[in-house]
Amino acid sequence: MSNNKENVILYIRFRIKSEKKEEFKELLSANMRAMEHEPAFVSAVLSDDIDNPNEVTLFEIWKGTKESWLKEELPKPYRKTYENKLVDLIDERIISYLTPTNEWRTNLTNQKID
Repeated sequence: MSNNKENVILYIRFRIKSEKKEEFKELLSANMRAMEHEPAFVSAVLSDDIDNPNEVTLFEIWKGTKESWLKEELPKPYRKTYENKLVDLIDERIISYLTPTNEWRTNLTNQKID
């Protein structure tokens, strides 16, 4: 199945330094407040890992492609501040770029599932 709309999903897993989770969430929230006003921004969900209290996952959906996101969104000034502070709060960050291909109870791809 193909994606009728061009969207890119950023699936980001963070391993947060011990005792830094609240500070991390405050920094991330400030970044999200700036980010949510971007025209290409669709939505985001932050989730705590039930089995690993120092790990969280951020699931961001953007209009466009990986290439357009890297070119247009990554260089934004508010991201520089975020990136500079982030290094003191996390041990690891893994970023995966995904393309939605199917869905249930959303309309991201406009696919009808039988």
